[in-house]
Amino acid sequence: MKWAIKVLLVLIFSQITVCQSTKENKPEKNPEVPKPNPNLETKKSHLTKELRLTYHAVWVAKENFELLKSGSIFGTGNSYEIRLDGEGKIQWMRLSSTDRENQSRFPYFYQDEVQNPDVSYFVWGTKKCSVLVFSLPDSQLYARWEGIHNGFLLVFETITPNSIGSKELAKQLHQMVLQSLDLY
Repeated sequence: MKWAIKVLLVLIFSQITVCQSTKENKPEKNPEVPKPNPNLETKKSHLTKELRLTYHAVWVAKENFELLKSGSIFGTGNSYEIRLDGEGKIQWMRLSSTDRENQSRFPYFYQDEVQNPDVSYFVWGTKKCSVLVFSLPDSQLYARWEGIHNGFLLVFETITPNSIGSKELAKQLHQMVLQSLDLY
């Protein structure tokens, strides 16, 4: 009786391997790649995009944007570079976040230890936030919006032509952040 069970098991295992080998040898059919529907493409371009900065903060742009780059900061925060489609002065932004432990060594896009920036403070919910504006070579301005929410530092950076002045750029950047940042 034992030998009959052994023979039966050998036959079952051999049948399984034969079935698997014939299954693997079958040529795969190349499925047809569907052609993009032009109507769908136009609808996709008008979808709202969301970028998660922290568990409690999401960037929901009110205008279309193109995601240029994304990454992690210290493993606890996020960083995104986007190009905006709008007609405003702000065409490029870097959105970043990091936790409390890494705030002192945050990797800003631009940092100048010599130049004194033009600093503006704004009310942001029940807190305050700051916008620092530095003058860059080639008649450009670098603006950095900073605020803390639930222990995370949120940073929004942009570079624009120096055609509107630092105070006006600070206001525009702050308004854009207020309109596009959802907090939970």
